[in-house]
Amino acid sequence: MGEKIRWIAFQEIGLEGQAWQDQKFEQPFDRIPLSGKGKLPESVWSNSHSPTGMSVSFVTDSPVLFIRRTFESAQLEEHNFNNCSFSGFDLYAERNGKLRWVCTTNHKYGDAEEYPLNLDRLEGRHVYRLYLPCRNRLLKAELGIAENAFFEPVSPRPLEEGIVYYGSSIIHGAYTSHAGICPPAWLGRRFGRPSWNFGFSGAAKMEPEVADLLGTLHPAVFILDPMPNMGLEEIRKRAKPFLMRLRKHCPETPFLLLEDAPKTNGWFFPEKYRDNVRRWNAMRRIWHELREEGERRIFYLKGNTLFGTDGEACVDGVHPSDMGYVRMMEQLVPALKKILR
Repeated sequence: MGEKIRWIAFQEIGLEGQAWQDQKFEQPFDRIPLSGKGKLPESVWSNSHSPTGMSVSFVTDSPVLFIRRTFESAQLEEHNFNNCSFSGFDLYAERNGKLRWVCTTNHKYGDAEEYPLNLDRLEGRHVYRLYLPCRNRLLKAELGIAENAFFEPVSPRPLEEGIVYYGSSIIHGAYTSHAGICPPAWLGRRFGRPSWNFGFSGAAKMEPEVADLLGTLHPAVFILDPMPNMGLEEIRKRAKPFLMRLRKHCPETPFLLLEDAPKTNGWFFPEKYRDNVRRWNAMRRIWHELREEGERRIFYLKGNTLFGTDGEACVDGVHPSDMGYVRMMEQLVPALKKILR
């Protein structure tokens, strides 16, 4: 390594984005504690083992930053997660009150357990935020700094100030180029609030058990974005009971309910677009029913232009590229501004 390194466990720094830290977890960076095992659908439980959305923040003047980590699996990527988002650590630094991207785990160090986070030496003392990988189950993680460098942890912020985002693989981080691009992380930086990522790839289906789980949290806002994983009948049967159940747990918390974006090749395959329209109409009817019954704290964002209108913002017709995530933010940010005002 060239210089002596001091290793600091992430738990010593303070982990933001992991709820229920007063409970026991199967592994230290899982998103749902052991109390959820056997109660939640297996697809949700298995998805919860990834640390997506978690971060540690700290101040240091170290000229080098190293990562030492152990993953459960040697697999470093999959078909819809490149290795920078699947297994990579993603560093941001503060400048003029804003967090900006600095570097992401380099491809060169794929199989190494210890490696430099950045290939260029760092200058000055900075406030950093380091996002954990989106997908690979993490068993152990330590930050390495120069032995004599200044270091101060930044405490995690309270959940009551935060954004809880429930959704599909799009929220989990599929096809993002690096972890900080995930909508919960991006919105957290944009609004200066902590965020919690409950993206479950292929498994966001508005089950009552998930409503009960999320209902133990009391954030500033819930963003509810499961429609990419739900068929028409699932929306008709599950959406209203889920929303009412979550509302019973959290009577004052605002919800932002999102439609899914249309398939970006729906112009060429008309049945795909017709499927979007049928499911949008079903969810809109449910929202209007709730409004008629007196619900005024569920806000609604239509999906027809969520990824733009030119069809260029997707990789597979469903999951956005980074361009698609930018376009999502262009609509989510003003909607949330009204809610969090």
